[in-house]
Amino acid sequence: MTRWRLARQRLIFLLVVVASVSWLTPRYVHAAAEKLEKIRAAYPAVAPGSTPCWVTAGVRIWQKYGFEVEPILVSGGARAVPALIGNSVQFLFGSDTGVTTAQLQGIPIVRLGVTMNSLGSSLLTQSNIQSVQDLKGKVLGISRGRDASYIRLAKLLRDNGLNPNEDVKFLSIGGGESGRLSALKAGVIHGTMLFPPLDLIGRNEGLKVLQKFDVPTPGGGINTTAALLKQNRPLVVNFLKGYIEGIHYMNRNKPESLKILQRYFQNSDLTAMGYLYDETIRRLEKDLHAQPESIRFHLEMAALDDPRAAKFSEKDFWDASVVDEIRRSGFIDQLYKK
Repeated sequence: MTRWRLARQRLIFLLVVVASVSWLTPRYVHAAAEKLEKIRAAYPAVAPGSTPCWVTAGVRIWQKYGFEVEPILVSGGARAVPALIGNSVQFLFGSDTGVTTAQLQGIPIVRLGVTMNSLGSSLLTQSNIQSVQDLKGKVLGISRGRDASYIRLAKLLRDNGLNPNEDVKFLSIGGGESGRLSALKAGVIHGTMLFPPLDLIGRNEGLKVLQKFDVPTPGGGINTTAALLKQNRPLVVNFLKGYIEGIHYMNRNKPESLKILQRYFQNSDLTAMGYLYDETIRRLEKDLHAQPESIRFHLEMAALDDPRAAKFSEKDFWDASVVDEIRRSGFIDQLYKK
């Protein structure tokens, strides 16, 4: 075999190999070549509003948009909001009441959208409690910071003729909802508000579901700082695109999503996780759009503790321009046609 024929065969072989690699794994080759930008996203509780964040990160959807996103549990709005302001995290899912309080104080936090426009929860109590009025003089568990569970609990008390500031004692308990459930089972508190699936778990363990609470209110709000939105709008747009695709994935892939939920809740009970999934999936906003009625209810509840909130409308503190831009681009329509 002549030298030129040998060289020609080697060249053809190399071209075939390169073409095969490019054809088989184009996305992975490019993804490996690009440096992913690291982003930290806080969530305040192991609760339904946090679930799409975990799924989006767990199946690495954000990597398609150039990000390596680390979801971080920062329990309660009292800690989560300062983490956002101090740039320890770049995005915050939830802590809706804490964010409102910060905004009323003039802190430049921007609400970009919501994960859900309604939240279902349950007031769980000791088995001997027969009515909401029986909670007078009792100890009720809340998280560290007046969050969504506190807002709902205070409203139920007021609706049943009790003054939250005088007729009950609130006890801040760490450990998120699981910590409050443990405190309730141990008799440290007489009642607390729990979201799925812990309301089901508590009921199955002998506690009483005294009353269910389901109203239009933002859940899993997506927040960032005004500075980040101004300085790097493309980053915010792509981050939200990844999150929207994560919600789409969660809608279409229940078994895979359940595995991720089991890991975060540290619960292998498929019945409980299925209940959580079903309760969450029917509420997810595929375009992250906040409904005016949910915002108004949230502000009304916030005004019970801070009258300044009553002066604001559903347009204050929100920057819907990013989600509007994504919707107008046809991104969401194309996503759901697949």
